[in-house]
Amino acid sequence: MGDEKVMDRAREVVGDAVDGMKDVVDDGLEQARERFEEAASDFDRRARRTRRELRRKAEEMGEAAKERYERAVEGVQRGYEKVRKDAGDLAADVNAYVRENPGKSVLIAAGAGFVLGLLLRGRRREEI
Repeated sequence: MGDEKVMDRAREVVGDAVDGMKDVVDDGLEQARERFEEAASDFDRRARRTRRELRRKAEEMGEAAKERYERAVEGVQRGYEKVRKDAGDLAADVNAYVRENPGKSVLIAAGAGFVLGLLLRGRRREEI
């Protein structure tokens, strides 16, 4: 019977050791799970913050691009108006010159037509 007591005691010690190891492993798993959940939560917070910052930056860049576009449109409109006004002034000046100098105007127009005819005619010969 002495051997049975030793065996029972050994089983009891081994059982206690196994139970203690199970507790240690369970505690370790619980701590690891908590750390993982904290890390996941932290990652989620950082991802949300990054999304907000990216959205804000994209909106700022969109606004800046819109402002540049509007300035460019305004510049083109001003340039168009200036060219239109200058073309109107030039047309008025040409009309006034033609009324004051009809003979010269006809001669200038004929000379310009002749030069254009020579240029176009020379081009046709080169093409053939």
